[in-house]
Amino acid sequence: MAQQITLRARSVVDVLAYIPYRIGYAPTESLVIVARRSSTGTVGLVARVDLSDVKPETADMLAVHIANDRAASAVVALYTEDRQEADRALASMTEALHGQAVDVHDAVHVSTAGYVDMHAALAVVRPLSDVTTSVLAAEMVALGVAPASDRAGLLPAEASPEAQATARRAAEKHAAKNVDEQTTHALATWRLALTGLVDGPGIYGELAQMLTHTKVRDAALLSMVPGIDPDTVTQTAAGNAPDDATGGAIAAIFNPKVGQRPGETSDTARDLLTQIVAHVPTSAPAWTLWGLVAWWHGNAPAAADALARALEADETYRLALLLNSAVQFGMPPGWVVRERDTK
Repeated sequence: MAQQITLRARSVVDVLAYIPYRIGYAPTESLVIVARRSSTGTVGLVARVDLSDVKPETADMLAVHIANDRAASAVVALYTEDRQEADRALASMTEALHGQAVDVHDAVHVSTAGYVDMHAALAVVRPLSDVTTSVLAAEMVALGVAPASDRAGLLPAEASPEAQATARRAAEKHAAKNVDEQTTHALATWRLALTGLVDGPGIYGELAQMLTHTKVRDAALLSMVPGIDPDTVTQTAAGNAPDDATGGAIAAIFNPKVGQRPGETSDTARDLLTQIVAHVPTSAPAWTLWGLVAWWHGNAPAAADALARALEADETYRLALLLNSAVQFGMPPGWVVRERDTK
């Protein structure tokens, strides 16, 4: 189940300890900006961008997102070995934030040598152990949250070449059937795989092929959303669903007015999709659904990378293009906005 952790930034150490857990991995060569709301210091939006991409237009876009998050101030962390590059990026980000009437509460340069308060007259390098052994870091460990060591670790590892070959042969064999045969038992196979009653490279290959059919993909999507009638899922797979069925499921994920947290079914689906993309790394539909679930759980970096994989496989894949626009724009899942706005 997704957790929306409310953090009060008691110190800059708290913020630095929180960043890897919030974005999912330990950043490098990055600018990370953390919104702080009002005098309470409650952390809101957290956004990361490659340091090389910090141009005035990028900084302006980030500043608008931070302001829209009702931030009174922000913390800017620069992860790089190059202090001059950190100074350059901070100057650009500070100007953009001030243009949105958002103060830079703290600015920190983080390198392998330690972390430095960039606002201090005297640059004192403090050890990273302050961050890694902080109370907040211990609390995150206690919650069972563990960031990846780097961004590459956010995505599923590929299966062995032999397993991928088996999956590919199964997909090709399934694709050779007529369309009706390909889709007739697709939802049943998906449901059996979710329960663990069927598995293995052949099943993952067949499912990758089944998901190439829009109605099967949409049925798989609907099956992840809490409150969706199973009969609606069945009708969707058969191509007979009500016109608003998929729209209702999308609203439950995106719309702040009705947005729902992902449930156990989405966790199970994520595990199954992990196996599908591991065995069929060229499956645009599976990567798209995996990215959607990652984003729904609040892991935008993993979602962005998964959608990039989907678009590498098929640059015209419409659902991936739509989701990628939302992720790149910094749109949070509906449940995050709804719960944030009720606090």
